[in-house]
Amino acid sequence: MDREIAADEADTKVFNPARFLADGDDLDGTTSLPDLLILNQPITGFPAFARLWKHTRYRICADGGANRLYNMFDGALEPRRGDFLPDAIHGDLDSLQDDVRAYYAARGVEVSQDPDQYSTDFGKANQKIASRHPSSSPRETIVLGTLAGRVDQGLGLLHEMIREETRDPPLRLWLFSESSVSFILRNTHNIIKGTMSSGFFTENIGLLPVYGPAVISTLGLEWDVQDWETQMGHQVSTSNHIVQDEIHIEASAPILFTVERAPLHDSGAARE
Repeated sequence: MDREIAADEADTKVFNPARFLADGDDLDGTTSLPDLLILNQPITGFPAFARLWKHTRYRICADGGANRLYNMFDGALEPRRGDFLPDAIHGDLDSLQDDVRAYYAARGVEVSQDPDQYSTDFGKANQKIASRHPSSSPRETIVLGTLAGRVDQGLGLLHEMIREETRDPPLRLWLFSESSVSFILRNTHNIIKGTMSSGFFTENIGLLPVYGPAVISTLGLEWDVQDWETQMGHQVSTSNHIVQDEIHIEASAPILFTVERAPLHDSGAARE
C-alpha cells in the first residue's frame, strides 16, 4: 500500500478533525476559518461546543437550531448566552420560537426566511453560507447535529452531506454529533491525522459504505484490510480501532468515516 500512497500523493485528501477542538485561538495557522451550521437538534456538551464556536467564523442556525442554541444557556450558563450570538438564523422559520426570534433579532442577528418547501433547512442554510464564498474557493463547514433520535432524520442528514459536497466539490462538511465526528472520505487516497496524539478521540472508528459499495485499503487500524469489498448488507468495518496517529484509507467510492470523541472537560471560551 505504501507504493500506492506515493503514486497518488497529488490526489491525497488530508483530514485533521482534532484541530477544531484545540484549546487555542490559532487553527493551525489557517487563514480561512470554517463556518458553523447549527441544526434543530439537541446540543450536548458545552466545552466542545465552545471550542467549535471559537474556531469558526460565520455561525448560522438552521431555523429551529436557534431554539437549541438559546436553550443551551438555560440554568447556570444563562449569563453567557449573549457571548454566543449567531450571525444569522435562516430557513422556513416554522420551528423558530417567537421569544427566541425576538431575543436574537433585538441583538442584531439577521433573521431571514426561505419558504421553499422542496428544500430542507439544512440545504437552505448551507446555500446561504455558500453565497458568502467564491464558488471555486475551498471551504469547510462544521455541522452541529445528531445521528440519534429519529432514524429517518439521521439517514436524511447523511444524505444531505453527500448531496451538498457533490453539488459543491470545494466544500468539506464535518458532522459533530453528541459522541462522534463524521466526514466523507472520497474515492482517492485519504489521510486522517491527529486522532491519537490530540487526546480528543477514543480508539473507536467506523468505515461505513452508506453511499454505495466500495473497495477499500487501510493502514493504521487494528484490523487493516487490502482491496476489501465493503457494502451495506454484506461486510462493513464497524468497531475498528486506531493504532497509529496517521491513518491511510484508499477508497474506490465515497464512504463515511466516523470516530468517537473523548470527553472534554473544560469551560471553553467564546471568541469575540
